[in-house]
Amino acid sequence: MNHPPQGPYPQQGPVPPRGPRPGQFQQQYPPSFGHYPQPPKKKSKAGLWISLGAAVVVLGGAVAFTGWVTPGFFKEKLDTTSRGTPEQTAQSVANSITEQTGLDRLWCKIRSKRTYTADEFFRNARGEAKISNPVHPTGQQERAATITAGDLTYGIAIIPDGNGWCVRDAKSGGEPAPLASLSTDPKPRPQVKDGTDAATKFIDAVNARDIPAALSVMCRDAPDTTRSGTQQWIYGETKLTVRKTDVLRTAGRTIVHVDAKVDGTSSEGRVETDDDAADGACVTSFDPTSD
Repeated sequence: MNHPPQGPYPQQGPVPPRGPRPGQFQQQYPPSFGHYPQPPKKKSKAGLWISLGAAVVVLGGAVAFTGWVTPGFFKEKLDTTSRGTPEQTAQSVANSITEQTGLDRLWCKIRSKRTYTADEFFRNARGEAKISNPVHPTGQQERAATITAGDLTYGIAIIPDGNGWCVRDAKSGGEPAPLASLSTDPKPRPQVKDGTDAATKFIDAVNARDIPAALSVMCRDAPDTTRSGTQQWIYGETKLTVRKTDVLRTAGRTIVHVDAKVDGTSSEGRVETDDDAADGACVTSFDPTSD
């Protein structure tokens, strides 16, 4: 009896090929390489940078204009304080007019009355002020210079003080006349006959621009305002002419009425004396603009 061959495993027939069963179709998928949804494209910043650049240009132009023109904070400030020499003082005056600051520190403690008018003009000047006529001597210690600012031209008189040099006078259109002496100490008291004589000596001293001589015939108890006022009027080239004299014997007073001229301006004033003073007749008050 024949038997089929024995083996460990039963022999199987051929394996049918794998594939879709009849009646089915194979679903196709596109190959995948790890692609993900694309993010939206970023907007270009070119426009933003152009706008910022334009703003910087405009702002830079504005800063440059205000820095160099108004108020000029990029500009180097000019020296308005130096007055160790006459030349430095004159330059500081010009710089103060240009910068519109610091002029107060350059005037002398006692200065001519007309400098107050000059000060007002200087403070309203526009543009750069220059020294149009350099510093030069007009007396043993006195100096003068000319400052031009726009249509303003002023001569200034410069004298020494305890802290350098200062401006005692400023004259429109020309230089101030020099003083007979820079001293403010009275000369020895002269002999006088009466009040009229004392007033005459005083008037002559004012016209000669001699401060020590004018103070020598002033009463010892005359107020300081009269002494400093006399110095101020002499600084400003005051010229006096006697108009009439009133002698008040019962009051012990003499009043000399004068015509005064200061810096081209005419006025009427008076000189009063104390005729009964212990040291003799002397001048007790003086005002060339009030009579």
